[in-house]
Amino acid sequence: MTLYIIVLVVILLLIAVGILFYKRNQKRAALEQVEARKEEVKALPFQDQLVKVKQLTVKGEAGMRFEKWKREWQTVLTEDIKAVELTINDADEALDKFKFSLSEDKVNESHQILDQIEKKYSNVTTDISSYVGGAKADQMKYEDCRTIYREAKRDVLANRHQYGEAAKPLEDNIELFAPRIEEYVQYANEGNYDTAHLQITELHEQMTRLKEDMDEIPLLIRDVQKELPGQFQDVRYGCRDLKVEGYNLDHVKVDSSLQTLKGKLNLVEPLIARLQLDEAEELIGEINTALDEMLELVEIEVKAKNNVEKSREIITDELFYAKDMNYTLRTEIEYVKENYHINEEDIQKVRQYDNEIQSLIGIYDEILSEMAKSAVRYSEVEDNLQYIKDHVAVINDNQEKIQHHLTALREYEREAQQHTLKIQSRKEEVFRRLLASNLSSVPERFIIMKNEIDVETREVHGLFNKRPMNVEYVRDKVNKVLVAMNTFEQEAFDVLDNARYAEALIQYGNRYRKDRSDVNKDLNEAERLFSNNRYKRAVEIAEAAIERVEPGATEKIEQRVHQLND
Repeated sequence: MTLYIIVLVVILLLIAVGILFYKRNQKRAALEQVEARKEEVKALPFQDQLVKVKQLTVKGEAGMRFEKWKREWQTVLTEDIKAVELTINDADEALDKFKFSLSEDKVNESHQILDQIEKKYSNVTTDISSYVGGAKADQMKYEDCRTIYREAKRDVLANRHQYGEAAKPLEDNIELFAPRIEEYVQYANEGNYDTAHLQITELHEQMTRLKEDMDEIPLLIRDVQKELPGQFQDVRYGCRDLKVEGYNLDHVKVDSSLQTLKGKLNLVEPLIARLQLDEAEELIGEINTALDEMLELVEIEVKAKNNVEKSREIITDELFYAKDMNYTLRTEIEYVKENYHINEEDIQKVRQYDNEIQSLIGIYDEILSEMAKSAVRYSEVEDNLQYIKDHVAVINDNQEKIQHHLTALREYEREAQQHTLKIQSRKEEVFRRLLASNLSSVPERFIIMKNEIDVETREVHGLFNKRPMNVEYVRDKVNKVLVAMNTFEQEAFDVLDNARYAEALIQYGNRYRKDRSDVNKDLNEAERLFSNNRYKRAVEIAEAAIERVEPGATEKIEQRVHQLND
């Protein structure tokens, strides 16, 4: 037994040792991986990146940067790589001693150091590329500045007349750029690319602006010497012609406004000569805005005249239509009020409209007279005509409503008479059906309702014979009688339906009287209620009795009764 135990222990020890060696081999793979990464980092092509700087003049500021980048990478190789090698060795020793956790920590530490080295490499190489690229871009700006300088001198010399008094200041400004261009060359030759960058960037912006100004100056001079004076003349002569045609343009103040604008225009050329182009453009903008405002006022007058010519005939027709309509209304009112009652308010409105129409015609005549004998400010005339047009439109609309009402009075009377005759006919028909029905007697309330309708109908007939007739009152009276008639008819039909249904239920229930005493009792009660004109209650009692012995039968009976009624 002891031997077995010893053998088992030995086997377990061998298994444990095997597991330890297997795990160490796995960990050694991670160690080999970080070792390989270290070699890759050492082999990064930093020198290839650094060689790019040698495309420039490596002295001055460029030389200082070159040495700085070189030192930084040398520090990486001598210190950071050394630190990685030490941590890798520590990880290897820990692994030999089966200290897996410590070995793993050292491997992770090595990776972190390598991450930092790669980040430094990326930052430094980015700086190098940016520096070299910036220097090349500055060289292109330098070439552009030389081109601008050369072409600017040539343009001023060849096209001096286009620049006027601004030619000499332009030449002076152009010559000021020459030494500054050479300063950039000197800075670059000395390797001072940072200083050269500031110099050429500012210089390029200024020379680009110079080129834009040179393109703009001939346009500004043309505006000052030709375009704007021509527009002044066009406005002056155009307004003069319009005045001859009868336009009143005093509010535009053409002469004084143009004189003011000429004064402003005289200030523009000196500004151009001093190369104060922003101020010159602002002043020209103010002149153009003022011209636009003048032309807008003139255009308003021209459009107003066209609108006046179009609306004159329309307004004339509308005024005469309103006048004729008012006369017709006054005549018709005198005739109609003998037979029909007319609201005093409508009569007063027609008289008021007559006064307003006469006033509008007077105003319209004054406008036409003023237009015929003097210069006219058509925008004011247009506003006045629009007022007349709007006002007469309201009058015509209201007068048409009054005329429609007067015309409708006879129709209202005829409709009321027809409704009254129909009410009488319906009333007699309903009462006849009540008398001819299976009711034990006509309920008293229907006799009362019929008598009330008779009284109301006689009153309506009396109103028909009264003159002048108040049609609105008669219509209301007829509508009131119509409501009473509808109620009378509906309630009568309800009673007739309930009576027929109750009778059918009692007849159907007779078959159960002998065998069911309770049914016999309820049917006797239903008959008693029927004879007392309580048909709805009789239906309820009979339905309940039949449903007890034959569920669903009452629904069939009700459907059959409705079919017979239909």
